[in-house]
Amino acid sequence: MSIPRIIAHRGSMATEPENTLRSFLRAEADDADEIELDLRLSADGEVVVIHDGTVDRTTDGSGRVDAMSLAELRGLDAGLGERIPTIREVLTTVRLPIQAEVKDAAALEPFARIVAELGVAERIVLSAASADTLRVAARVVPELPRALILGKTPDDLVAQAGAVGAAWLAPGITRLTPDHVAECAAAGISVDAWPANSEEQLRQCMALGVQAVTADDPAAVRRWAAGIARLTPA
Repeated sequence: MSIPRIIAHRGSMATEPENTLRSFLRAEADDADEIELDLRLSADGEVVVIHDGTVDRTTDGSGRVDAMSLAELRGLDAGLGERIPTIREVLTTVRLPIQAEVKDAAALEPFARIVAELGVAERIVLSAASADTLRVAARVVPELPRALILGKTPDDLVAQAGAVGAAWLAPGITRLTPDHVAECAAAGISVDAWPANSEEQLRQCMALGVQAVTADDPAAVRRWAAGIARLTPA
């Protein structure tokens, strides 16, 4: 049984403050294959890395991300003294490939400019749970592969991927079946299943034959995967 690609969800968020440079560097040390992070736009047009629309849950501040300047956002503690990073900081500090989930479609154009300026397009997959956002991405940055995030697995998942030109699908594992994965493979679409936050969830993902898993603790997933692959007949 082959080991899927391990994608670190907001970095190594099980052990470090999510969506921080500390978390991303830990993911590299934890032998992740890729890092997933979230893009939003500050009030003054800077692309920042934070999941929620407000800073309340993950920092010592409060308020909407899009109502705060970069300076205001940078003044907050995102955990253990970490600051909310800009995507430019991440791309110049972290060397792993990045799955960038677009939470705010307004971030797409400035993000595209940064990616072009840094020459890192080959390291980027753009993801979103919104089909409309991925359609905008197809227009703004057609050269970047796209991933459609699905909370539940619909019967027409390949059609939904095709409608937005997605090279990847990222479905939750609850209703995902081997037939779904095989259908995707036949259509040339790779599958990134989530979550893989326990050995049992990872075993389920590996049995499905997915190409990647997204997990909060990539080091644990690497250990579990090695054990499962060793004990499971090919």
